[in-house]
Amino acid sequence: MSYILLSFVFAAVFGVLVYGKEKGKVWNFLLPGIVFLILGLINYAGLPVLRLWGFHGVWVEFFFVGLVGFVLSLVNFDDGYDLFNKKNFRWWRAVPLGISLFAFLIMIGQSWECFHAGAFHQRLKVEIVSDSVFNHDVHPIPVSKMITVDETLARKVAEDKLGQDLGLGSRVEIGKMTIQQMTGEFVVDKGQKLKFDDAQIWVAPLEHRSFFKWLRNDVTPGYVIVDATDATKIYLVTELSGKPLALRYLENAFFADDIERHIKNNGYASKGLNDHCFEISPEGVPYWVLSSYEPTIGFKGEESEGVITVDAQTGELKSYSIAETPEWIDRIQPADFVFDQIRCYGEYGRGWWNSFWAQYEVQEPTPGISLVYSEGRSFWYTGIQSAGADNATNGFILVDTKTKAAKFYRVIGINELEARKIAEDQNFAKASGYQANDPILYNVRSVPTYFMTMKGQSGNVMGYCFVAVNNRQAVGIASSKTDAEQAYLRMLKKTSHDKLTDGPVQEKAQTFVVRDITLEGSTYYLLFEGVSGKEFTGSTEFYRELKWTKKGDKVSVVYGEGEGTVIPLDFFDNLDFEI
Repeated sequence: MSYILLSFVFAAVFGVLVYGKEKGKVWNFLLPGIVFLILGLINYAGLPVLRLWGFHGVWVEFFFVGLVGFVLSLVNFDDGYDLFNKKNFRWWRAVPLGISLFAFLIMIGQSWECFHAGAFHQRLKVEIVSDSVFNHDVHPIPVSKMITVDETLARKVAEDKLGQDLGLGSRVEIGKMTIQQMTGEFVVDKGQKLKFDDAQIWVAPLEHRSFFKWLRNDVTPGYVIVDATDATKIYLVTELSGKPLALRYLENAFFADDIERHIKNNGYASKGLNDHCFEISPEGVPYWVLSSYEPTIGFKGEESEGVITVDAQTGELKSYSIAETPEWIDRIQPADFVFDQIRCYGEYGRGWWNSFWAQYEVQEPTPGISLVYSEGRSFWYTGIQSAGADNATNGFILVDTKTKAAKFYRVIGINELEARKIAEDQNFAKASGYQANDPILYNVRSVPTYFMTMKGQSGNVMGYCFVAVNNRQAVGIASSKTDAEQAYLRMLKKTSHDKLTDGPVQEKAQTFVVRDITLEGSTYYLLFEGVSGKEFTGSTEFYRELKWTKKGDKVSVVYGEGEGTVIPLDFFDNLDFEI
């Protein structure tokens, strides 16, 4: 109703501008009617934010109404539609156009970064820390929990799963994929229990294939889950706790079922909305989560103020501030807002003029922004490099996806694009033409590390690669994650990292009896008597005695004990053998 009223007001303004006795009754009513229909369609489809100040939509419409109305007011409809006939000129007909142009000048003055460089710089409060702090903020995780399924692969396997049901696949398609952290337990189709413990999963709704499918089917029957660490774990969820799912509010739905239109029609027409994310609660209930935001510097400087959730089945809306947002919601700060704030932080530390002229101490984010996860928390990550730099970084920034707390870690190294080039230049990848995926930042033995999957032409994962952020020579690549990690740790040792430690890992020195030993590739795997659920690894590149070690030998070892079940050795000595 608000958009209809807006269209009617602007059509009335247009009617006043073009009104003239010489036009006759037909033109005086027909032209405003046409404008009303056009603006009605534009407003219904575009859903502009209904605010007089802070958002451009209403003012852009007012400008075009004033411009077109003023031009048409000069037309002589009696004398062959002559344009710009002086006898038709009335100064007041130019008032709406003048008001809108004056408003645009004020907008520029309030919003241009040239005039407010300091305010734009201060939007992101960044704490500058040393690389040692990284170890406390981003904890090491077992290699088995590292993300190996990107959005493209997740969509592929989800579509394969959907294609197995011919009846369902002809009606719906996989919607937008969202990665989220998940801790929860719920029962799905045929009584299958799904349990997640601080896991990363991709979720996507089943969307209507077309307008006619929406018209016929009304709702879609559920959503799909893909494990972000194992592409073989795919779940098509059409029942929840024994009840069939019926998703009504979707991005591909129409009219009142369109997700953003549903929100706007229920009291949020004056709110800025961003970052449509489809997420599930710990109980498996599907929701849409959108960030609500306000401009803080004129018409720019967008800041998230919280989220709006929509139950995809019932349409129930809830609005939360940042502090009130439920724990299961990962993202409150949209990626594009954070990236722009990082850009302004790096560019305007010494003002706008310096940012493009002298460029003294000007820094810029590396291309792209990605997610980093650590023990239930998530961060936006991007490298920071000097303006004009191609490969090197001065460090990287992590921004909490909920609170926007930001830290700049002073780690001199390579950027993400260079890490990909290094991975693709390894013989393992080059010989087969494998392509590296976008890197994800992890803590590997307290070293900031890029982790990448290597894909073949089919899009399947064919290998894995680790590259140290601060040491381009430290590279490990192999067809399995474990072998790639072992190769990486060997290179770290070889390239002056003599002692590797993990933040929460405790160093232990003990004597064991070898229960079993086996060789896989170039890595030895050992089991020790009295130790269950853990295997230890090492290489003859550092410990020559490994090749002569056998079951029953007494050995002295040093290792870091943490959560991992595959533990690299930091020292090895076979007490029963001497070369």
